[in-house]
Amino acid sequence: MWGDLNLSLLPPALHLRPATITDLPFLRALYRTVRDPELALTPWTEAQKQAFSDSQFALQDHHYRKHYPTASFMVVEHLGTAVGRLYLAAPTGQLRLMDIALLPPWRRRGWGAALVRMVLECADRQGRETLLYVEVSNPAYGLYQREGFITGELEGVYVCMRRPPAPTAKRALPVARVDGG
Repeated sequence: MWGDLNLSLLPPALHLRPATITDLPFLRALYRTVRDPELALTPWTEAQKQAFSDSQFALQDHHYRKHYPTASFMVVEHLGTAVGRLYLAAPTGQLRLMDIALLPPWRRRGWGAALVRMVLECADRQGRETLLYVEVSNPAYGLYQREGFITGELEGVYVCMRRPPAPTAKRALPVARVDGG
């Protein structure tokens, strides 16, 4: 389904590939880095923090796979090393940016912005609205605003953001396939 992501929009050293079961330890560790700021505020031991993070990762993964069975779960690689994840789904008429995360040493390099722009270019070509949920305190919130997402309703700690397809999007451009084909 996501074979039409235009990988040429990514920095040359970045690559996407489908996540496999062997990626679970990496994905679990990546998830922990995303939760570390809030876990730092707790009085928990390191073992308690890890157990909580592992539990939350398992619940999130189960939720995503149950509610988005056709989603694409991709690992972001830099020169063959896993550095992040990009999860996408395509409910009717929209493209859902379910999750995007990079390991801390790889953040603030413009790679997240490049991934978002690649997703938006795909949505534009397909004439789809792009939807995501993000915490207002997340640094990516500003990126999404700059990329044309409109802030919507608040759902718990998350705000729904939507971006309509660009009206002048060219929908017939050839693109590189995620699977290399």
